[in-house]
Amino acid sequence: MLCRAIGLIFLVAAVVMGVVIVVAGLSPGASPVCGGGFGCGWRNQPSILLDQDVRVLVLATPERLQAFEAYVWRPQVRLGLAAIEAINLGPFAVVLIGVGLALRRLGGKGETVLGQALRWLRLSSIAAVAWALTSPIYESLLGTLLSPGTPNGDKIEMVIYLDKIGAGLLLAVAAYAAIWAVEAGLDARRDLDSFV
Repeated sequence: MLCRAIGLIFLVAAVVMGVVIVVAGLSPGASPVCGGGFGCGWRNQPSILLDQDVRVLVLATPERLQAFEAYVWRPQVRLGLAAIEAINLGPFAVVLIGVGLALRRLGGKGETVLGQALRWLRLSSIAAVAWALTSPIYESLLGTLLSPGTPNGDKIEMVIYLDKIGAGLLLAVAAYAAIWAVEAGLDARRDLDSFV
């Protein structure tokens, strides 16, 4: 019962990723803000989408900030932001779906539940590898799309943070290897059972 409930939470979280992608286009740089006696609400800060060095340049003067925000609110830029966010969050949503469905299977009954769950976990681990590898693509596309609105001007950005890629990739590959080992053990056990 607990596995099925937690699996449902993962599936709901995957649906939320779709909402986040849409919000990225409708309201660039939106983040929840609570406190100050005004309750909770959304604040648009498109500048948070920029790399730290470029953000400092944009925030240096009110004119630069205003020019950048006017650029970001163009319809084609907002559509581009939603597409880039889909590249970033799409694989992550598949990770959540795979884990959610695996947990739901583990909450079932029968001899085949573990095998079915492992198939979904394998899919999740492959999606996690893809998610780690799309990180530099996401960062580069985002920087390139936003560059015309910055003082640096229109240019192609190549952004690769090895620490982000490395940690995520190592964990994803470790999960895939562990799932593969468990599946191999189950196959060997089935072969032995059929032989006996």
